[in-house]
Amino acid sequence: MSDSDDLALQTLLTVRGETAPDVDEALLRACYAVQRRHQFNRDRAQSSVAMERLIDEAVDASIQGAAA
Repeated sequence: MSDSDDLALQTLLTVRGETAPDVDEALLRACYAVQRRHQFNRDRAQSSVAMERLIDEAVDASIQGAAA
């Protein structure tokens, strides 16, 4: 955690450490960034599409890493 992290992200990272330490911190930060970037968009589909893409990429990377 860095000093530049806002309170919401700090909280997510703390909870992650306490309840789901296996969740990749980089993925959590990327998900948070997507939600923050799209939080005021009227079109909620933009956020959903971006999150789905991000999660699909993480799953694909995990599968490829496990196969190697």
